[in-house]
Amino acid sequence: MTVVPLACLPEAADQIERWYLEEWQDWYGPDGPGNARQDLADYLTVPDALPVCLVALDRQATPVGTVSLRDTSPGSDRYPGAWLTALLVPSGFRRSGTGTRLVEGAEQQAARLGFSELFSTTGSAQSLLLRRNWHRLDTVRTPDGILEIFRKALDR
Repeated sequence: MTVVPLACLPEAADQIERWYLEEWQDWYGPDGPGNARQDLADYLTVPDALPVCLVALDRQATPVGTVSLRDTSPGSDRYPGAWLTALLVPSGFRRSGTGTRLVEGAEQQAARLGFSELFSTTGSAQSLLLRRNWHRLDTVRTPDGILEIFRKALDR
């Protein structure tokens, strides 16, 4: 499995958009405030800067998951910097190490961009982050409930 920036594989944007719409209907659906197509277009505009979208590819170069680095996320008002967001592995590709590889790829990309630490908020990926030596830092209240904020110091 390899992890590459979406900018290296822009044709994967349509698949990722479909995943976003399926997974985050409240945000990206017809009544939601998000715009998946615009978010993905933003990832293609400025190389070597935030925001960045990464894509996991299997041995046949088929997209099997995605993650993003942004400077905004719930909690970024308190902890400015790079944030791991939009970690998504479709159900058919889970339990194969894809999520771990995506988090590892995001950590490496953030370090390459010059960040010394990386943050993430999650309500569902706590065990994955803890296995990668992330540390619980705080919580944040969102319309969907309370999310945990995690932090990881990065090797440069």
